[in-house]
This record gives sequence, C-alpha cells and structure tokens, in this order.
Amino acid sequence: MNLDDYLKQTRQNQTEFGHVLTPPASQALVSQWIRGVTRITLAYALQIERHTDGQVTPQDCSDMYLKTGSTRSRPVESASA
Repeated sequence: MNLDDYLKQTRQNQTEFGHVLTPPASQALVSQWIRGVTRITLAYALQIERHTDGQVTPQDCSDMYLKTGSTRSRPVESASA
C-alpha cells in the first residue's frame, strides 16, 4: 500500500503523520515523498513500516519514488563509457 492511500484510509493528514516520526518530518517533506519528488530514507521507511503496522513497507516507500517516471530528480547518466 502506498503512503497516500494509508493516510486516506486512516484519515490522517501529512502533518500528523510526519510528527510521529523521529526526527519529525514536515508536512512538506511527507508531501514530497507522496508525489515522488524526494526519496524516503531507509531510516524513515523502517519507521513508516512500524507506524503503519506493516501496511506500508520499505519497498512501497521505494516504489513511490519510482512510479512518478520523472527524470528531473534522478541523476543523469554519463555519456562516456
């Protein structure tokens, strides 16, 4: 399950959820995770898994970044071989 669906299902907002993490994550950071703009660190992914009782796994967290298809936030591969 992705984090956005979990928050909707549990009727939590991004600010509330971010505050249960250590260190607390801002609403803006949680929004960036959900939109796939910023990668979720492993430390946060493990906390998210724990706080969601396993409903949002570290793999789900990783997939949120990959699903956007955006290249603007991904490193550019070198043309030299």
